[in-house]
Amino acid sequence: SSCPLVRKGTGPAQSRICRSDTAPAHCSTMLARRSAELLRAAGGHRLLGGLQRLAVPAVTRGRAASSERGGMTEVMYNWRVAAVHNALREMGKETGPLAIEDLTALGHLDQYHYLGVEANDHVIDLLGLDSSVHVLDIGSGIGGPARYISAKSGCHITGVELQRDICEAGQELTQRVPGLAERVGFKVGDIISMSQSGQVPPCSFDHFMSLLVFLHIPDRTALLDACFSSLRPGGTFIIEDFAAKPGTTFTEQEKSWLLNVVSAPNVSTVEKYVADLEQAGFVDVEAVDLSGIWQKWTKARHDLYVESKEQTIKTQGEAIYKSRVEFYKVVDNLFAGNLGGVRITGRKPSELEAKLLAGRKKDLSAGASVVNVVEGKTRHRAVRSVESAH
Repeated sequence: SSCPLVRKGTGPAQSRICRSDTAPAHCSTMLARRSAELLRAAGGHRLLGGLQRLAVPAVTRGRAASSERGGMTEVMYNWRVAAVHNALREMGKETGPLAIEDLTALGHLDQYHYLGVEANDHVIDLLGLDSSVHVLDIGSGIGGPARYISAKSGCHITGVELQRDICEAGQELTQRVPGLAERVGFKVGDIISMSQSGQVPPCSFDHFMSLLVFLHIPDRTALLDACFSSLRPGGTFIIEDFAAKPGTTFTEQEKSWLLNVVSAPNVSTVEKYVADLEQAGFVDVEAVDLSGIWQKWTKARHDLYVESKEQTIKTQGEAIYKSRVEFYKVVDNLFAGNLGGVRITGRKPSELEAKLLAGRKKDLSAGASVVNVVEGKTRHRAVRSVESAH
């Protein structure tokens, strides 16, 4: 069915920026333990194949102008498919059915974002997901969040992932979880071109989610247009992403790290992020600062990886250890400086709400000079009648 027209930019959105992290209080106290679990799960398995390109590559500005992840893929992602399959082999689960717990036990090999399944639980709670809704996961990686969220909430999820090998591995793993492939599927491609070509039809999702992905996409305007198009009127979203800490400006070194190491050409202030979402047509936008907990998490990740040096070199090789520890150190330094994190939620106006917002922008004072006050009389005649009576 066709989607009702919901106009963009029809009125000022009510936005709120929360300066303090409102994540559950137990997150901070559990951070070191969670980080240890994630890193040991990722570091305790032997990698097989696909490890020829291990150096941290630079990303040229020309390449960063596309919607690809750029050079970041080589240091952050290309080794992960082999790592997952090898980890499952060592668990005795190279083939056959899998449980969600088998995959979440792999930590950061299954969940590419920060805070792992805790962040997924936040998505479920904030969006109120259940079996009646369909969610678009933008930058779905190997499918860990989609699998976990669908298994726990019963919702349907379609993931869009740019990197083919990761996307296909995600589909294969999902098919091994009994009954899950009926609700969870994946498409290879970038969300902007897929939206423009109709591969992601307008108004086809109740919610969209994206965890630590949008920082890699240079054209935020086109990206948010695609997101807005994908949602049904009244649909809601959650984004977790990098942002500058409030009141700070990136140094030249930080700009270089973000662009050339992290492949993050599009990191802005929270205020700019909210304004861009409002310009795209979203309303009721709220931003929550995650800088504090992400800084602790990334530092713990780096420190624990360094502590695991001997085991990591033994199981993964010295080249991949060096590339990973250098990357983790850069991210640790960024969060110790002016880089922060943000969780943003909001919604697309309903059809009737969009009409109301458009109506509020109209100049209702520009009417005819003659107005009927009572039946059979105009305003001018009524005024004269009052004046003559005095």
